[in-house]
Amino acid sequence: MILLAGNSSIILGAVIVFLIVTLLLVLLLLYAKAKLTPKGKVKLEINNEKVLEVEPGSSILSTLSNNKIFLPSACGGGGTCGLCRCRVVEGGGSMLPTEANFFNRRQQREHWRLGCQVKVREDLSIIVPEEVLGIKKWECEVISNRNVATYIKEFVVKLPDGEKLNFRSGGYIQIDVPKIEVDFSKDIFVEPEFHDDWDKTNMWSLKMKNTEETFRAYSMANHPAENNIIMLNVRIATPPWDRERNTFLKVNPGVCSSYIFSRKPGDKVTISGPYGDFFIKDTQNEIMFIGGGAGMAPMRSHIFHLFNTLKTNRKVTFWYGARSRREIFYEEHFRKIAQEFPNFNFTIALSEPKPEDSWDGPVGFIHQVIFEQYLSRHNAPEDIEYYLCGPPAMIAAVQKMLYNLGVPDEMIAFDDFGG
Repeated sequence: MILLAGNSSIILGAVIVFLIVTLLLVLLLLYAKAKLTPKGKVKLEINNEKVLEVEPGSSILSTLSNNKIFLPSACGGGGTCGLCRCRVVEGGGSMLPTEANFFNRRQQREHWRLGCQVKVREDLSIIVPEEVLGIKKWECEVISNRNVATYIKEFVVKLPDGEKLNFRSGGYIQIDVPKIEVDFSKDIFVEPEFHDDWDKTNMWSLKMKNTEETFRAYSMANHPAENNIIMLNVRIATPPWDRERNTFLKVNPGVCSSYIFSRKPGDKVTISGPYGDFFIKDTQNEIMFIGGGAGMAPMRSHIFHLFNTLKTNRKVTFWYGARSRREIFYEEHFRKIAQEFPNFNFTIALSEPKPEDSWDGPVGFIHQVIFEQYLSRHNAPEDIEYYLCGPPAMIAAVQKMLYNLGVPDEMIAFDDFGG
């Protein structure tokens, strides 16, 4: 009994000591935070002109957004896309390891930083690209939201009355995602013609839960003349497939794609833009567009602008890869352009055509078809401008092919939002 009582006293004493140490550490952290975080507001100077008085503690990205200045960001401020760039010329501390890989030595000497990684803890002076100051945010109304392929929706919203989106073809927007839950079986409508594929993998069983507000970037499919709407091609992002259980892993499906898929005509969504640098060069070089999946979006924007607005004389080809005929969309629009403009050619290749497709066109991965049918016989593939958008595997395969053909990097541009 004496031994048990002694052990109990030792355990009780250890617990008390642990609690005291934990309390001291918490108090120390609170004290350090109070010392490191200034009391009251701090000044944020922008482009040596505008000065904001802001609450300290948030990132530059969030602080600017709260003041209606929108740096681009495809990852929602996660530090993985490297797009929210600005120069921090005063304050901000040293560059973090999470930023270093996004900047070369010259850029680091010029004080380039990622806005999502720099906390506003003191007075700062920053330089943002001038075009950022022209970015706006609107509450838009959903006009339509239809499946154009099995897992891709054409999502169209209209801007508020009197508002226009002044952008260049190939640009993108950012859409805000609120805290929300999406039950695929209740909240998502899919046209009956695509139900069989959704049924095969029991897509209807998926549920998405978003616990904090975020945003994502999507390339626009509309072209600059369609400036009172925003059109997106959005592919639903599913969880990885569990081969052993023959079902999806129990993780969240894509937050923003699930949110977009669940929107109905009349719903309101918050969108900011325009952003982007996936623009066509002002030359007379031949252009080759290569796309797949939801990578259709910037291709439609570019091609419609080139031919419907500019009436270009440049030689342009568009090569689009899909799995089966059901995954083809907008074909009639591009066939019409090809009929009207002899300098435009449109080719579709199917990688896995189904018997019911009765497909007599090219079969294979799109990079193989491009090489076999065109580039292997081209006199100077290195003189073509290449614009790529699609799944990562497609982009990697095309880049490898172009590298083997001796195409310099400066002739290749790609947009990795749409795939």
